[in-house]
Amino acid sequence: MNIPPSSPEETNRLDALASYSILDTLPEEEYDELTQLASLICQTPIALISLVDDRRQWFKSNQGLLVREIPREDSFCAHAINNPNQTLVVPDSRQDSRFTQNPLVTGEPNVIFYAGTPLIDENGFALGSLCVIDHEPRQLTPSQLAALTILAKQVVRLLALRKKTKILDESEKRFQAEKAALEVNQKRLKTIFDHAPIGLGLLGGPDHVFELVNDRIAQMAGRTIQQMQGKPLLEALPELAQQGLKEIFDSVRQTGQRFIAPEIPITLHRNDQEETAYFYASFEPVQEPDGTVSIVDFSIDITQQLQNQRKLQESEARFRTIVEQTPLAIGQLKGREMVIELGNERIFEMWGKPSAITGMRLTDALPELNDQPFLQLLEEVFDTGTPYYGNGILARLVRQGILEDVYFDFSYTPLRNADHQITGIMILAIEVTAQVLIRRQIEQSEARFRSLIQEAPFAIGVYETAELVISVANQAMIQLWGKTPAVIGQKLINALPELEGQPFMSLLNSVYETGQPYRTTEQQAYLVVDGRLQGYWFSFVYQPLTDEEGNVYAILNMAVDVTERVVSRQQVEESERQYRQLAQHLEARVDERTKALHQANQDLQRSNDNLQEFAYIASHDLQEPLRKIQAFSTLLMQQFDNQLNEQALDYLQRITSAGSRMSALIRDLLLYSRITTRQQTFGLVSLKAIISTALDTLSLQIEQRNAHIEVDPMTVVQGDESQLGQLFQNLLSNAIKFTPADEEPQIQIEYFLRDKSELPTRIRPTSTANQFHQISITDQGIGFDAKYLDRIFQVFQRLHGKNEFAGTGIGLAICDRVVANHGGGITANSTPGKGTTFCVYLPCFRA
Repeated sequence: MNIPPSSPEETNRLDALASYSILDTLPEEEYDELTQLASLICQTPIALISLVDDRRQWFKSNQGLLVREIPREDSFCAHAINNPNQTLVVPDSRQDSRFTQNPLVTGEPNVIFYAGTPLIDENGFALGSLCVIDHEPRQLTPSQLAALTILAKQVVRLLALRKKTKILDESEKRFQAEKAALEVNQKRLKTIFDHAPIGLGLLGGPDHVFELVNDRIAQMAGRTIQQMQGKPLLEALPELAQQGLKEIFDSVRQTGQRFIAPEIPITLHRNDQEETAYFYASFEPVQEPDGTVSIVDFSIDITQQLQNQRKLQESEARFRTIVEQTPLAIGQLKGREMVIELGNERIFEMWGKPSAITGMRLTDALPELNDQPFLQLLEEVFDTGTPYYGNGILARLVRQGILEDVYFDFSYTPLRNADHQITGIMILAIEVTAQVLIRRQIEQSEARFRSLIQEAPFAIGVYETAELVISVANQAMIQLWGKTPAVIGQKLINALPELEGQPFMSLLNSVYETGQPYRTTEQQAYLVVDGRLQGYWFSFVYQPLTDEEGNVYAILNMAVDVTERVVSRQQVEESERQYRQLAQHLEARVDERTKALHQANQDLQRSNDNLQEFAYIASHDLQEPLRKIQAFSTLLMQQFDNQLNEQALDYLQRITSAGSRMSALIRDLLLYSRITTRQQTFGLVSLKAIISTALDTLSLQIEQRNAHIEVDPMTVVQGDESQLGQLFQNLLSNAIKFTPADEEPQIQIEYFLRDKSELPTRIRPTSTANQFHQISITDQGIGFDAKYLDRIFQVFQRLHGKNEFAGTGIGLAICDRVVANHGGGITANSTPGKGTTFCVYLPCFRA
């Protein structure tokens, strides 16, 4: 059997055939009339409209043949569609090697003569054929062939018409469905808009006319809806004229960019007086059909929340003060495994270990404690919840490679979560060894609470009829419930059976019956989340929705999860109580150590003065012989150039080169020492001026390398001008130096303002600022492997040989120290061969 080959475009052809939805449909008169006409014109007993899919030849019309389909491998038509530009004519299939063994030839219906014209659609795909068949050999006249071609085109037109009709029908159905849905959504949206417990307004035109105003935003403005709707912004609220609100609206309308203010103060005339309130405001641009931009105003009065927030901040400040004023080593261990979770610098000094042991188990970080009683004491405190206080206890610690006997006063205090379960242990200790003086003040302890609680997104739900059926629930509400979207359409009590016995169902029934809204803050609720009943705190509102006759038909529920804020406040209060107790217990000890601390500060000052004097002497005394070495080696080369052999000249050049490297090393070490020990003089400095000075200092290097440097507009920062100048000079010098010699350096200096939460995880600034300046310096140089990121900021660390790139290996260590002195951080992103970006983060202190 000769199986017809498939076209390379077979998949696309089958997709085209499927798009007509014609296969396996009932007979239709229009197609049958075409096959009858083909049979009459060509004088054949059989005429077929056949369509070929991936496994069969199916007949849409079968004049003179009873079957409706045959296997594709037996199909004459499958051969015809492989040459779509001409009619396939087989005068006598018994003489054609392709068909001599075909069962349609050797048996019924005895296909001897075949002529098939391909059905070609508008994209050029052969869908099938219009064919005529006879039981004896024969030929078609040119006019019959032409007629067959014309009829085939007519079949294709019928198929195309069918496809267009189907598309129109489907389009009409979608239009009607979308129209009905739009009407329902418009009604629901208007209801939500009118009754939403947040301020909503729609402003249009250059004067920002209030086109829509809900009751909530009118109340916040101290007006009625009638006093605002249809009026320009400054006519409805004239007190805003000098507060910059109109300028903000102008900018949103002109640029099409949203404006969000998490905490904007606005002075309004309400309650018969001028009041300054604070709002969360979001001004969203809306593109109108005529191309203009309207503005949707979403506003929430957060004045009360800010007042509560300030109370939390005051409480946290008291907590911080207790820790900061306590001259103690402080550490925090997590779990019964005693994992080091937090620690101030004093405790790492006390242990004689680096801060890198954070995250390790105490037994792994301090193996010398295994034979001492402290680990057993910690386990007893964790198991019993009873604090332990030790006075003058001997501990043996490995510090600076030596096992020392050290004596301490200390306490182990269990830490508890909101459920009063013990989660870890707080260590407070002070060294009382007579032979060792306290060398430095205890640095500011790491804040226990790193940021304020963020407001959760609003959760929205609508409960219809007196049975409180959930008709609307956004994703935030579903997540708040700990459910899936399947709860929509269920009764609220069936979807959340855990509400039985809690006050919420009776409150909802009361709102439905009375039509009076209900609002509350910090209400506790118990919900089944992740398969278990858990307690949460919410601020929420139940707002009745009424029809035109004033009858309640549904209740709008908007809620905010404030669990974290409530729990945090409770934890802060508990922490205050614990630390107050500890402070009272240790107050006597602190007094005893105050004099020793004062003496230690005096000793430390003398040590710093001696170090500065030593650095000057070392720099002067070491540089002088180096200068003589360099001068004499240069004189030898100049005076005896013709008398020295090549090896002797090479030795002299090496001496000169080594002297230059030694001189550079001493200068960099002196600079690093001064930055490390010198007291910074902070003030307002211009980053633009500092970078300009650095570029001027490097002008010769820039000119020699033909470097291209682009600088973003910069800002003013708090810092030491000298140190910041050295920082950017080192980074720019590296960007030029580490660009291959055969390439022109391309350097980009960019500026960004970042929230503290946006900083990379490896950046741990000591500053408490909420925002940081980011200055990024990007080059297209040789780059480096990311695994060496920590190494490059260490002293004397180099990734390349001195013969490849000059340098002392101290430059980036200086950069790291300068940024640390300013309470910030520095990191880098790089790919070998694709350049490097150094990112500097400096605290932003707003006036």
